[in-house]
Amino acid sequence: MQIRRFLTAVTGILLVSCLYAHAEDADAHQGRAGQGEGASCAGVDYQAEKCACPDKCEGCTCEQCTGDEKCSCITEAREAGGTIKGTVRARGRVKTKGGKSDKDVVVYLEKVGGNDFPAPTAHVLMDQKGLVYIPHVLPIVKGTTVDFLNSDTENHNVFSPDHAVVGKDMNLGQFGHGKKESFRFDKPGEAVMLCKLHLEMAAYIVVLENPFFTKAVFDGETRIASYTLKNVPPGEYTVKVWHKKYKAKPKTVTVEKGKDAEVNLVLSRRK
Repeated sequence: MQIRRFLTAVTGILLVSCLYAHAEDADAHQGRAGQGEGASCAGVDYQAEKCACPDKCEGCTCEQCTGDEKCSCITEAREAGGTIKGTVRARGRVKTKGGKSDKDVVVYLEKVGGNDFPAPTAHVLMDQKGLVYIPHVLPIVKGTTVDFLNSDTENHNVFSPDHAVVGKDMNLGQFGHGKKESFRFDKPGEAVMLCKLHLEMAAYIVVLENPFFTKAVFDGETRIASYTLKNVPPGEYTVKVWHKKYKAKPKTVTVEKGKDAEVNLVLSRRK
């Protein structure tokens, strides 16, 4: 059993190293050294059902190919990885209605390889509409730039008091209808987004160390949320959960190539 676990762990390390090497080779070829659009593995969404593939990419396992240089990264991950799936159950009441409900729960892996994945090149959108942040919970990988759009007719502001995540200068000022302000999140953690002009507005940005995460939604009647983490390199991992009101005890799981591993978690209220 110990030998089997050792071999599984080694396989996972080799896969992650292969993906890193692929990214570095592509960066060197483009002369951008791990950043910008030249990094062919940057911004890869390992959980997406659809991925972009160029015509030259053979054996693509994507459901839909739209023409992009990231195909080989996704294909390698899907062919060599496994899947973690399960449920998250809340012991207490979960409010699932309204723009600031408790329905969203983020499931993620604490560490994959060295957690040194390239930062995404594509921006992520958080809207302000009807005096509500949309989405209410936004999980991202560190290095992601979030665009804050004002879709209301009145002015808005974006700021966060969580200095450990956003630093001391996370105040984007006031901006009007149709305007957009951006901020790059480089430190992991939870940051609440507020508006100085409308104190009732609040949202959460959860900055994670690697791209192996997903946001699940609670069913109001069963208080259960189902999740799936795909394309996970073989190895042993710690599965964690983020929720704005509840917490869960982390669980360890071993992932094998081409196989499903089940991890079910239970939430209890934060103390």
